[in-house]
Amino acid sequence: MTSADTHERHSDRFVRRVTEQCRRDRGRRAALRRGLRRPPEQAPTMHAVVAPLLPPTVTGDHEYAYYAVAAMIAASVRDGQSTGSAEDDDSDDGGEGVAAEATRPSPDDGSRPARPDLGTSLAWAVCRPGRGRRPMSAATAEKRLHLLVRQGYPAVHQQLAGVVRHLDVIDVPVNWAQLIDDLCEWRRHRDRVAKRWLQSYYRTLHNAERRAAQSNPSLEEHA
Repeated sequence: MTSADTHERHSDRFVRRVTEQCRRDRGRRAALRRGLRRPPEQAPTMHAVVAPLLPPTVTGDHEYAYYAVAAMIAASVRDGQSTGSAEDDDSDDGGEGVAAEATRPSPDDGSRPARPDLGTSLAWAVCRPGRGRRPMSAATAEKRLHLLVRQGYPAVHQQLAGVVRHLDVIDVPVNWAQLIDDLCEWRRHRDRVAKRWLQSYYRTLHNAERRAAQSNPSLEEHA
């Protein structure tokens, strides 16, 4: 068992428990939401929920990742709504949609299937928003992503909250556990995480355009 595998289970468990508490208890949801865009030191209302759920050896920058994501989960949960994971999103294209692409082996680690990351979610905002929602323009999504990956620590948390809020408005899922893992890596391995987000974004858009062309030959003829 590797430390990465252990941490992955911690992040999945944390997301599940936070989401459950947000759905069950409006007071706890409000307490977490008040910590949005705030570091743990400035989010006293969050400790009662988050502190008991943290991994026992969590470090300062990792702690910030857990608190930040808990606040974003609380901001996105609404009564009676399923949230928190791209796995909740059913594909309507026979398994060949963007969700299927996101579960293929990661180029960085072929031994583990990749979970959808933020780059994938931003691509979904362009090519597959929620039903009845207006898609994000490719120019806007690309601009937001490039601005985000240039941010250092802890500035990334400030920019991220706005991006995630926009995704929530158009009903695009975010894999919160993957986001925690990526933010935990941000201080030391930002370039690696940024590369993966960018690659996921462009790869997901490319695959969506390819499928659209295959299903509508007239589009391919004019490409």
